[in-house]
Amino acid sequence: MVLHLIVDILAVILTGITNHFFRKKYGLNKPASLPKEHHHSYLLVLIIGLVAGSIFFGTWNIRLSGVEGFSKSLIGGIAGAILFAEIFKRLFSIKGSTGFYFIPGLCVLIVVGRIGCFVAGLPDYTFGIPTESFFGVDFGDGIQRHPVQLYESFSMALFLFIVLFGYKKHPKFWTSQGFYLFVLFYAGQRFIWEFLKPYATLIAQFNLFHLLALLMIAYALFMLITMKKKYA
Repeated sequence: MVLHLIVDILAVILTGITNHFFRKKYGLNKPASLPKEHHHSYLLVLIIGLVAGSIFFGTWNIRLSGVEGFSKSLIGGIAGAILFAEIFKRLFSIKGSTGFYFIPGLCVLIVVGRIGCFVAGLPDYTFGIPTESFFGVDFGDGIQRHPVQLYESFSMALFLFIVLFGYKKHPKFWTSQGFYLFVLFYAGQRFIWEFLKPYATLIAQFNLFHLLALLMIAYALFMLITMKKKYA
């Protein structure tokens, strides 16, 4: 767990470096639709939503699977941040997307953070189901399992690559719709990997994170369709 903590700290540091690099190189500014007087309060709300969602959904999931204690969840954290951000925007009548500003750093946080989950092994309870494929990894109990942590890490690294090259060519598009594309991509790949995890199911073959991912996909599609009509 100490190694996991070290990797998490590294993830936070690299997140800051990535954000700084992206803003300097591409001139990405803070969301234009977000009034300056709300910048700090908005960031605080995002952090609260991220932490609350992470702990709430992470703990709920392991309890459903018969595991005691508390846990954290990336998808839960992102869902919590989205919920809190949308409530904040409604309260202060803020229009337009305000999330793309955070996407490059958030991608790095997920990529590196998932590597931390991988090195943590069995105690982290983020490993996959047993497999006979050459992708299988023995986390110390003699069973080859899907390294789903790395699957997610590689997936989000791919999305970061797309962002780095796509934003340069179409900055207005990515600024207005990039966050919703991120949510769609993240939730979509997460939905797939959840079939390779040993979590308890709630409906048919779907676990808690399957359902959460579907809600996030629906949210992203709705926002993308709304934005397309707005700018058509």
